[in-house]
Amino acid sequence: MQKRLLLLWFFLSGSVLITSAQEAKQERPAKKGCSCSFSSIVQAGVLNGSKGVNFQMQAINGIRYKTWFAGVGVGVDNYYRGGVPVFLDVRKYILKKSTTPFVYGDIGVHFVSDKKDVTNSWFEDRYHNGFYSEAGLGYKFGFHGKDRWVISAGYSYKYVKRLNVNIWECPTSRCNELYYTYKNYLHRYAMKLGIQL
Repeated sequence: MQKRLLLLWFFLSGSVLITSAQEAKQERPAKKGCSCSFSSIVQAGVLNGSKGVNFQMQAINGIRYKTWFAGVGVGVDNYYRGGVPVFLDVRKYILKKSTTPFVYGDIGVHFVSDKKDVTNSWFEDRYHNGFYSEAGLGYKFGFHGKDRWVISAGYSYKYVKRLNVNIWECPTSRCNELYYTYKNYLHRYAMKLGIQL
């Protein structure tokens, strides 16, 4: 499953880079009188929390208006229970320059990649999609042209619900379903490096 997620991320980020390289060579206004422009962010980084250290990758496409950016993102989040977060990303650039600090916030849904795990012949774990969010600070800088590097650090939160369900066959019709519910509130530190086109 991780190979499929990695392949999906490379496909999405590759199409973002090709499209952005062709369309965003120069940030053009979307229509006359509007200072809007299309922008893409591709970034990778690490997540560190009580469950260990793991990697993440994200591709975000959106609209930039003056010192604001809003877009929709998709990523790969392999921390504890791997999956694909789909989220809304909002950024506020502090300065009206090409090199500037920024604050950002993400909110969305974490789609769990593997929904079932058989733990033994009696029980299986069933995972459910959950809430995803992230907020932090960053810095955008560049060397030549319109492409800019972005580096950021922040706090990330992911909720994963797990049901431990009894799967044995009941010999009579008087059996009740036996299950235990575990709620994982995953608090992590996120550090990312990427490029904004």
